[in-house]
Amino acid sequence: MPRQLPVVLVLTTFLVGCGGHSDDASENASVHISTTHAESAPLKDGDVRIDVQSGGVDLALIGDTISSGLSQTTIATAARETDSSTVKGTGFGASIEKMVKSSVQKGLGTRVGFPISDIKSAAYRDGKISFDFVDGHKKVFDQAKINNKPLLESFSPADAQRFVDAVNARKGTVAR
Repeated sequence: MPRQLPVVLVLTTFLVGCGGHSDDASENASVHISTTHAESAPLKDGDVRIDVQSGGVDLALIGDTISSGLSQTTIATAARETDSSTVKGTGFGASIEKMVKSSVQKGLGTRVGFPISDIKSAAYRDGKISFDFVDGHKKVFDQAKINNKPLLESFSPADAQRFVDAVNARKGTVAR
């Protein structure tokens, strides 16, 4: 069971980081956390999903939502590693292992996001994806870090630009 701990830490760190902290509750009012199935539906025209360069986490534009969570590859790997049906034994240790694996399984598809209607446009400048929010700055992904690097600076330039272009195309805007 030692390999499950990193999955739990990545998921917990990611969710806490994306939530950020704000003294103004309205600043993150439209941020939402949702749980999806590990086997996500295929992307439709105009949808895009990019993975951070080091892997493990993605950023997606799917339908009318921009969200981030564990990448599909990470979810699939973690789902295999945390399959409680593979636990051998019936004692106390086996019960704890099943409980931990089951808890991890429930959180694997968790994503943090916001509706695309919350932004005017997206841009990629100085190695970072940024969003121009309708109601000023929101701290949606500001605290999220991947390997001590801010989430929105963790994508290859080509992927980041592809994501920004998809967001702006969906919005019908051009980045300024």
